[in-house]
Amino acid sequence: MSAPGDGDADRPMCAIHAALVADGVIAPLSMDDAQTRLWMDCELASLVENRFFARVDPAARGAELRSVWEPRATRDGAQLGTPHAGARYVVPYWLTQGGSRVGAVALSTGARGERLMEVSSLYVLPAHRGRGVAGAALRRADGVARAHGVPGLRVQTCWAWQPAVRFYLGLRMWVAGWADALVFTWRRGLPAYDIEIGAREATFGVVVDGRREHLIRASAEGDRLGWVESPRMEAYRGEPSDVACLGPGTFAVALATRGFPLVRSEGRWRERHSSSDRGEPEGLAHKIELFEAVDRSFGFDVRTPRIPGLLYRAYEDID
Repeated sequence: MSAPGDGDADRPMCAIHAALVADGVIAPLSMDDAQTRLWMDCELASLVENRFFARVDPAARGAELRSVWEPRATRDGAQLGTPHAGARYVVPYWLTQGGSRVGAVALSTGARGERLMEVSSLYVLPAHRGRGVAGAALRRADGVARAHGVPGLRVQTCWAWQPAVRFYLGLRMWVAGWADALVFTWRRGLPAYDIEIGAREATFGVVVDGRREHLIRASAEGDRLGWVESPRMEAYRGEPSDVACLGPGTFAVALATRGFPLVRSEGRWRERHSSSDRGEPEGLAHKIELFEAVDRSFGFDVRTPRIPGLLYRAYEDID
């Protein structure tokens, strides 16, 4: 079976993997060809579901996935590679519940020097959905990581994969950036946040010692986003605070899922490249246009909220 790396930098992550196996949250993927193929079919089913909105059960329709969907669902039309090949850095596992396999997941080993546990390839088999499997696994992984001195976890997903985006927001994961994809995180030092979104107005705050601190009020004003920060948010911006760093971006992603505008002014839009990796709503707006243009160029079915004011240009026309 695959095993995490055994270098000094890997040891905390290896201990986390072992604890999650012992807890029955995950189970190792063997080197058996049939089992490896089934795990890869789960990965392929995830691509098909998120890029074409077709749910194909990998446990029952693996041959269809490989013959019909694999050429379309991968960006280059190539077959997926074995998950064991990169096990020095990312280890594939079965997601388990009550001793049964309910999906697939992969966990980082720390060999690249990352501070947080990275979760990828998270997929729950259709027959086991609606039971809180993925959320429970992520929460347990976060708790075990912190118990072993790792400050938290992170997981990436694509903007166009709206069910996944809403799922992670529903878990109150913070948005750490959007350089190549949306990055969601839980980590030590970040409080729980609270977002309320109405038809035209929305608020963002954090919960500290059981008390909600109001931080940002947003409003949809045609193609413009109204944005007013409270004195408490201004105070966070004056501190070396993760709340100030991640709060505006987290709020912006939540607003985007509800079709709010993301551009506050023409001047802010001109500065969009300064936050094209993370931070401000204009940077997110810029990346949404890019992400969607790339997905459409590959023929993927993009079903996302329409953001007022975005031109939705072809990739080569975006500046």
